[in-house]
Amino acid sequence: MRIEQLDLADAAGRRACYETYLAAQRVDEPGRIRYTEQPFGGWLSAGWGGDPREVWVAPGQVEGSAGGWYRLELPSRENLGKAYLDIVVHPAERQRGLGRALLRHASARAAANHRTELSGMVMDGSPGAAFAQAAGAAPGLVDIERVLDVRQLDQHALAQLRARAERASAGYAPESWIGPVPEEAIEQAAALYAAISDAPHEPGTAPEVWDARRMHEQNVMRAQFGLTYYTVAARHEDTGELAGLTEVAVDPADPGWCRQLFTAVARKHRGHQLGLRLKLGMLQLLASTEPQLERISTWNSQANTHMIAINETLGYQPAGGPATWFRLDVTAAPGELPPAG
Repeated sequence: MRIEQLDLADAAGRRACYETYLAAQRVDEPGRIRYTEQPFGGWLSAGWGGDPREVWVAPGQVEGSAGGWYRLELPSRENLGKAYLDIVVHPAERQRGLGRALLRHASARAAANHRTELSGMVMDGSPGAAFAQAAGAAPGLVDIERVLDVRQLDQHALAQLRARAERASAGYAPESWIGPVPEEAIEQAAALYAAISDAPHEPGTAPEVWDARRMHEQNVMRAQFGLTYYTVAARHEDTGELAGLTEVAVDPADPGWCRQLFTAVARKHRGHQLGLRLKLGMLQLLASTEPQLERISTWNSQANTHMIAINETLGYQPAGGPATWFRLDVTAAPGELPPAG
């Protein structure tokens, strides 16, 4: 079976991967938010963190199509023994051993890059979950998507929540920006990105180290996605420190949906309902800037009970089934891998 590395500058090749992604999403994850083509291209080529990556494609039976492909992300700063893997097989190309071939190939490429572990997330109950289990991958952290229907928000109840949060967080002033992190906030925003590292994560996974340089790199990288980024922050009035922030992204090509990126509060500023206040502030900002918005999607680890409680207070509801992170030793013998699609 022929598997070729994708030139990430090849627009036709990226388009073929996108069409396969859409076909698989329609079957495996109906009703969930999907990437449109430009954000997908940004994710495929640069990812959310900008780490090096390889994309390999197995041509489909139709000329110019991708029967299946995988994306192998190779962390370059932390977790140097890991490789993060996404495998997608077109529904029309399944049950031909394509998934097995891609997994074998990805294991070899991970080993060639001195990685010992493959890690990836799959939806529970999906063909990908069955494949991961049959391959001998070990299950780990469970994530759950929740969605807020902003059209159904009770504005009176939100006003009461806002008043409560503002009383609890007296001494903190809100601020916001649209687009990249502004230069004057770079260093303090980096510290808040680092603060999210104490959220539940896979055992043995090192937290990301954030500094001004990494923030600058992210600002540049995000331009590839074509998304509009919104940030609401809280500043401690006595010290001038940024105490917390929340970020979301809206795709102009699919403006009814919004993706929650993350919310973080510095440890020493916790206990003042800042997380709730930040998210309420974001709802106000989006109401004025994205009036067509219908739904906000957020993912949380099942173990992150604090953030889940905030989201449920706002009205977020579980959407679809959970997803599980799996880990696989890259030395698994190819002959032991399952003959699944």
